[in-house]
Amino acid sequence: MGAVLFMSMGILFLLSIPIITSRMANRLGRNPKLWFVIGLLLPVIATFILFLLPDLSEKK
Repeated sequence: MGAVLFMSMGILFLLSIPIITSRMANRLGRNPKLWFVIGLLLPVIATFILFLLPDLSEKK
């Protein structure tokens, strides 16, 4: 039981950064699915790259 919980927490941790990256991309007017994949491949780097890109969402 402990090993399953440990592995589940590890998977959740590994997916948390790409999920955060895709949510930020959606807020900035970018494709969240693409940025989720980029976040899986380059977890922390993708988030910093997203911070540096301009906002494409329409400003009201």
